[in-house]
Amino acid sequence: MRVAWRPWQRMAAVWVPAVIVCLVTIAVYAYQTSGSVGREAQLRDDITGLENQVARLTRTLEQAESERDAVADLDLQFNYLYDEVFGNLDERLTNILREVGTATREAGLLPGSFSYSASEDRQLDQVRFSIQFAVEGEYPQIRLLLASVQTSPEFLIVEHIGFAGEEDATTRELQISIRLATVFAEANEELLRRLTGGIRRAESDGDGTTEDQS
Repeated sequence: MRVAWRPWQRMAAVWVPAVIVCLVTIAVYAYQTSGSVGREAQLRDDITGLENQVARLTRTLEQAESERDAVADLDLQFNYLYDEVFGNLDERLTNILREVGTATREAGLLPGSFSYSASEDRQLDQVRFSIQFAVEGEYPQIRLLLASVQTSPEFLIVEHIGFAGEEDATTRELQISIRLATVFAEANEELLRRLTGGIRRAESDGDGTTEDQS
């Protein structure tokens, strides 16, 4: 037996490294093909991570598209608000006065003279226009008047209501001054000048309004 191993012993410097390399190669191959700790498992982890990233990016994209649609819808609403609701003085003034006249007639009230005032909002780049008038009537008539104004298709705000009369009056009629306001995206300065005597700028007037009693 010793004679048989002697050639192997003499050639150990040749075959031992070869055997070691072979074993290492087998071990590496086994590791690479292992389903739990090898390359396959690493690739599965990488794929899972990439799929999670794709899912997050998809959710982010959907959220961005939703926000973009919301911004576009908001922009459309603003355009409608400025172009249709606020509009300009030349196009809306006649309709506003018609709505006020209709509301007073339906309530059975006869307003006295009208006065107008205007102020400029530099931050919003709009003109606030007010119409003030006085009526005498009973409380149900006043309620009907205000209801008609508030349901008007025109953008009108009941800005102020003032009551006047004697405390011991025997009549049920009330003397009431009403100021309605609206907003214009654009206003012709010449028309405003004829109605209000000229709009005052906010920086030169504390309340930013002028009135022309007519």
